[in-house]
This record gives sequence, C-alpha cells and structure tokens, in this order.
Amino acid sequence: MKQLLLLSTAGMLIFSSCRTTQGMQIEVQRPANISVDNSIKSLALLNHSIPGKEGLLEGTLTLETPKQDKELSNECIRGIDQLLRTSPRFEIKQCDSSMMASKPASIDFGAPMNWDQVDSICKKYGTDAVLSLEFFDTDFNVINPAATAVNTVQNMLNGSGAEVEITGKATARAGFILYYPAKRTIVYQDAYKQGKTWVQRSANPVEAIGRLIKRNEALTEVSYYTGQSFAHDLVPLYFWEQRMMYVSKKGRMSIGARQALTRDWEGALNTWKEEYDSNPKSKIRARAAYNMALAYEVLNDLQSAKSWIQKSYVEGGQDEALQYSNILEKRIRDSQRLENQTN
Repeated sequence: MKQLLLLSTAGMLIFSSCRTTQGMQIEVQRPANISVDNSIKSLALLNHSIPGKEGLLEGTLTLETPKQDKELSNECIRGIDQLLRTSPRFEIKQCDSSMMASKPASIDFGAPMNWDQVDSICKKYGTDAVLSLEFFDTDFNVINPAATAVNTVQNMLNGSGAEVEITGKATARAGFILYYPAKRTIVYQDAYKQGKTWVQRSANPVEAIGRLIKRNEALTEVSYYTGQSFAHDLVPLYFWEQRMMYVSKKGRMSIGARQALTRDWEGALNTWKEEYDSNPKSKIRARAAYNMALAYEVLNDLQSAKSWIQKSYVEGGQDEALQYSNILEKRIRDSQRLENQTN
C-alpha cells in the first residue's frame, strides 16, 4: 500500500476562533468502488458498441459504422483511457479497431463475446483482460421548453421583462463488461449513466437557446465525462480530507504542533507521548492522544491511530474524538480492500 501523503503548508491551515485547534489536509487513498482481482494487471480497451444492421461480426473487427455513434463511443473510451493511465493499477492498451455491437441498436446488453474472441484480443495486445464498452447511447434536450415559453409570456404581460433561463441536458448511457479469459470469468457487467446540464439566460428565449452549448459539443463532453467517471470507480485514488490538530501557545503541545507542521511526525509523536505520560490533566492527555492518532494516521499505522483515538475519547469524552474514531475504522476497512486491489 502506498504511504499516506500529507499537505500541511501554512497557507492551508485553518485556525479556530479560540486557537486550540487548527485544520489540516491529508491525502488519503480510497479503494476502487469496483473490485477487480489483483491478478488482472493489464487491460485492453475495446469499443464493442458500434450499432449495425448485422450485429456482431463473428471474429471480425470493423470500422464500418455511423460516424457520430462511433465518435461519441470512442470519446467515452478516450475518457477511460486517459484516467486509467494516471493510475499505476493497470497497464492500458487501447484496441486500434472497433467492433459492432451484439445488438444492432446498441442500447442494451446483447450476447457477450465468446472466449476465443477475448483470448485473441488479449494475445494481440498482451493483456490479462478486456474491458469492453458493449453499448453506448446519448441524448440532448432542452428541459421543459413549453414552461419556459409560458413564463416568458407571463413576464412580458406583467411588465417584469422577458428574461428567461434555458437549461439543456446531455446524458449518456453505457454498458461495460470486463472479461477475464484466464478464469473464463466476466468480472464486471453493468450499465452506467451520467448527465450534465448547461444554463443560459437572455431576454430573448431564441437567443438563450442559441447560446446553449452546441448539441454535438455537449454530447462529446458528456461522452468523455462518462468514461472518466466510470474509470474513477475502477482504480484506487487519492483524495484530500480534512483533519484537526490540537495546538497550544506553549509547552509540549505547541512544540509537537510545530514539529508536525515541518513534517517531523516521528518527533511530534514522541513529544505528544511525553505530554500524555507526564500531564496529570485528563483534558490535555486527551488532546495529546488525539494528536498522536493523527500522527499515526499520517505515518500509515492505522491500528495505532485507532488505539490512541480510543484513549483520547476515554480521557476526554469529546465528540471530535468519537467522530475521528469512526473515520479511522472506515479507513481500516478500506485498507483491507486496498490491499486486495493493489498487492
């Protein structure tokens, strides 16, 4: 598992009004929403969604397809490809040809590819598995244009002006299958839907509609966005999360905080441990234990972090400690999933 990263520059500190705490951001790796066997380390991306009269052409890759359908589904593949290449989880190979869909209309799942086809693709591109876009469908419409027209007329009659707001929405619906030929297994199969809206205002409703992002541009953008969104679910990613650290104007709590701000987390840990061991006040001990939990999380020792946040809650009974305990429990569960996905 990758070591947890920390961002703690002075410009990113958030001071509370009483200056007993300050916020910090840490970078946390979260497991993929879709769990893929860690023996699958390389993927061939295939566009198998091209609509055609004859459906699937047995064993044949083809480029004979309606132009826009092919371009939009390829944009979805491009979104997947570019996102997955930012992660070390998979080695990515993009198939240089597209394939006609199993269903002529390509708006739902048809019959999956046979394993001879999957084997052939994996052999050609040297990959463990094939991630196939099985169907792809897009749409763009102006939301409730009749109501917009009525509101415009009413505004004009009331003398309140004719400014209108026009909203357009582009949607994409895709179906994905992940084929794993070594085990003759379909690892994943499901539909995926995304949508984006655009808003324009104008005194002239026709002008407002004209200002909306052009239909083809909207469909291209939502196609790419759909691919990227799906790819996000396939790989573990890092996210910035907010944490809190107790500070003080003097003493070991203050020294430990300064050590933490300079990324000397081992030193901060030792300083706060001295404070915990020597201070007779339960409130201060609870704060020192809380900070130790934070240090252990940054150092990627989640079990120790959990142990110290439990001590903090027992000593001080603060809601913040209980909330942090719940966060750490989830991180421990996530770490087990991460280990299965990345090792």
